[in-house]
Amino acid sequence: MAHLATRKNEYWTQLAILLALTGGGFIIAAIVSGLPLIMNGDLKSMEGASEADLMKKLLVPENAGILRLVQFLSTFFLFFLPAWLYARISHQKAFTHLGFHNRTTVAQAALVIIIMVASLPLVGALTDLTEALPFSKETFAKFKIAEDEYNAQIRIIGKMDSFPEYLLSLLMLAILPAMFEEVMFRGAVQNLLSRWWKMPVLAIIVTSLLFSVVHFSYLGFLSRAALGFVLGWMFYRTGNIWLSIIAHMANNAMALTALYIVKRNNPAADLSKTDPPIPAWTGLIAVAVVYALFIAFEKVSKKQINRPGEEVLMETDDVYNPSWENKN
Repeated sequence: MAHLATRKNEYWTQLAILLALTGGGFIIAAIVSGLPLIMNGDLKSMEGASEADLMKKLLVPENAGILRLVQFLSTFFLFFLPAWLYARISHQKAFTHLGFHNRTTVAQAALVIIIMVASLPLVGALTDLTEALPFSKETFAKFKIAEDEYNAQIRIIGKMDSFPEYLLSLLMLAILPAMFEEVMFRGAVQNLLSRWWKMPVLAIIVTSLLFSVVHFSYLGFLSRAALGFVLGWMFYRTGNIWLSIIAHMANNAMALTALYIVKRNNPAADLSKTDPPIPAWTGLIAVAVVYALFIAFEKVSKKQINRPGEEVLMETDDVYNPSWENKN
């Protein structure tokens, strides 16, 4: 589906607005990240402490609730709010421009979830491939330290000692962050680059790489970039941000549910060792399966596939393009 826009500003100006707002959101998110120390009254006692000591102080089970809140607020201020404000400033109808105007059918929702499930072997194979790359021992050791720190955060934030706590984590860590990230990366960034460059596939690739970079996971870089491409393709073909959100939510929910099941059955389980190695050939099969599923996706979404990735001007106070109404 074409991207509906009013283009109040030139593309460079739109990019500058988005970057400026994202920078402001980053500052707010950084301030929000200090909430656990502020709320626990430990701010003064941690002055001059090393990063390792600070993380050790923060990453304790008692802080699980506040860390979930921090995760939610950080993603809201870093991703959703800047993207919405950018769309509000640069286009007359913010939510329409971001892709919320399309209806989603049950068949579409089911297919995007199935596509994410089918992508799991590819994700695992790419992670194993990354670990097999010829990094130096020192570089690989740094990557492993970063991954261990990430897993430590997941162990605390993903603390789920009861089913209600699991549901809360599902909302705070899987559902809302997925929505916020999709609004930024697909609704704002990919949308802008596709309209600007007139090369939607290149826009998907660049956005997918940015999507992976911001997660700061070296060993998961290729796998997240691949998932970003899958999510971007859904948005490119339909212009329907809801489909990317549903797929992203499903991916997050599967990971969180697996964590919940593992920890319930074995509280002492090492999360870094729960994923079995994935043979490369399963990744190749996954690519073929996902390709076939996208053919089915095209069929059930054919009513929404109209000039995908292009820019079509909406009716505004000073800009009107009646051709859009005539074609829909």
